[in-house]
Amino acid sequence: MKVHFAAPTCGLAPIGAPFMSMRQTHGQDAAEGGLDITISLTPAEADAIGIDAVDLAEWFDSVLVTLAMMRTGIVARRPRFPTPGVDDWCTAVCDTFQPPRLQGLADAVIRTARRLGLSYADFAESMDVSRSTAQSRVRKITGQPPAGFESWALGGDPAAALDRFGPMTDGPRHPADYDLEL
Repeated sequence: MKVHFAAPTCGLAPIGAPFMSMRQTHGQDAAEGGLDITISLTPAEADAIGIDAVDLAEWFDSVLVTLAMMRTGIVARRPRFPTPGVDDWCTAVCDTFQPPRLQGLADAVIRTARRLGLSYADFAESMDVSRSTAQSRVRKITGQPPAGFESWALGGDPAAALDRFGPMTDGPRHPADYDLEL
């Protein structure tokens, strides 16, 4: 399979490009005949994330099942009883109420990147918004103490997070358009 990345909105790389540790299997080769998604972590990533990786993968699986249910009106994994029942709706509500974790991760990224010197112009380009909007969003986050899920995302004390990072560099950049063989 070949994936084409178009010019990104942020100046660094297409979303996902530096982290392409995901493989897809389609159709008859997939376990259920639809789509298998495999995410691979390095040993260092697995050690850093621990059991949270399994929890997040299970949550993402539930989100995809819920999205399919919302788009089709059925629970496709249960062909004998496809109509969503009370348990399906409760699971959907529970599993889609995870944005606080993702917001905590986003806040941690924004706070840390700003402390390391990422400019408001870089934030604006990455968020695909005006500089003033990016500045407002960044200041809203950095003007408050870290919330609980931000600490979760950092694996502990947010103040200690800066010690893990070296000075910010321009880093490697990808061409505006490129193909990646999977």
